[in-house]
Amino acid sequence: MIRHRVLPAIAAALLLAPPALSAAPCATAGTRTERMICANPALRAEGAEIARLYRQAVAKAGAHTAAVIAEQARWLATRDRLCGDLAPADDERARTCLARALPLRRAALAVQAAKPGQPFCDRAAATLAAARGLDGGPPVGDLDEQLIGAGLLTPAPEQELTQAWRDRLPPEATQDAGDQMAVVPFGRAHVAVTALDDAASCTSFSVHWLDTAGNGGPALPPPETRPADKPAYCWSESAGFGLDATDAPVFFAQDSGPSRPMARPTRTDIRIRAVHRDRWGAACRIEATYQTEFRLGDGRCAADAATCKALAEATPRWATALAASPWSIGADHPPGRPDYPALDGLAPYTGPFVPAFLTIPSVKGWTYTGLPNFEEEAPLLHWQSPGGPLILRLSPGMLNWRPGPMILGAWRRKGDTLTPVAAYTINQVRVGVPAVTMAARP
Repeated sequence: MIRHRVLPAIAAALLLAPPALSAAPCATAGTRTERMICANPALRAEGAEIARLYRQAVAKAGAHTAAVIAEQARWLATRDRLCGDLAPADDERARTCLARALPLRRAALAVQAAKPGQPFCDRAAATLAAARGLDGGPPVGDLDEQLIGAGLLTPAPEQELTQAWRDRLPPEATQDAGDQMAVVPFGRAHVAVTALDDAASCTSFSVHWLDTAGNGGPALPPPETRPADKPAYCWSESAGFGLDATDAPVFFAQDSGPSRPMARPTRTDIRIRAVHRDRWGAACRIEATYQTEFRLGDGRCAADAATCKALAEATPRWATALAASPWSIGADHPPGRPDYPALDGLAPYTGPFVPAFLTIPSVKGWTYTGLPNFEEEAPLLHWQSPGGPLILRLSPGMLNWRPGPMILGAWRRKGDTLTPVAAYTINQVRVGVPAVTMAARP
């Protein structure tokens, strides 16, 4: 069982040497994450700024010094666990993980240094409002992911629901109908029992306090009021358990907002509630609203230069118009649904019969491995490109029931042969400054 705590003897040693937790000198970098940070100029600059802000936060912490040092130690351990375990098997993903986590930690330390001793939820909201990615834009990821990257939430890893755990927990805790069950010990005296319903990938759970012998007591009441028809967490919702920046055990529930791309600001929230032994404590709700725009993502165009240039310029505009249309409001399109909108420069394809392609094409030199399926209702379109007529298809990507980014495919027809000439993802990205609010909850 992982215990996220700092023993008194270790805490005393940390107090004597806070710079050791700020950044490892690159000449003596020992861990995988340290070596990857030192090898990348942008990440190395972030690491240096984190070191400076950490020393500043410690200097200004006063009575909160031990808490600041312990928080930094937890963040370093979480950083290495979440990002370091990806290297060297997947260096690119590890670098992406670090590129997201380091700016978030920098924002958290800047808020801490500017205003020491803030209540947790106030500091979390201020960090989310101040955080920027390496490109200067708002960070990606749900709010729980951002707070984990910032070191303000430490998630508790799941464990297998072994027979030993079943013997320690009350029978009702392990009688859920879910097809997969696990336990999540968090803090020093709590455990959550989770159950996954395979039919809709919905998660339900119960939380139990542990006595001095480590045995679970009766379930606590639900940590938040849920609609009667939605007792579990499904679709864009999730729930987790762990520690906040003060080392207190917490429950957190995340609403990612609509996963279907829409041409409007995106709103997401996280609810956080502390737990005290056999009762729930204070709770807060943090909401962030992001302005968005559509940008061309990964892909490849194998047509002539003029066609590729025109396609790259038009595709984000088409995606924006599609996302703003009534057709895109819901993933299901029953009879009588709104029609697919008219898009500038495109017309319904009325040529010889071609199969309704369901999968984004694999253009030579690039293969999409994300959500490859077009929605079945997305029509084939005709585009008179600079290099001649092309057949296009544009829709949100679909993998089973999960909507994803927009995807575009383009083919050229020669007789009875259709040749893929382009395939792209179109991402809805956050821009500008997020609007973040925080409110206490009963």
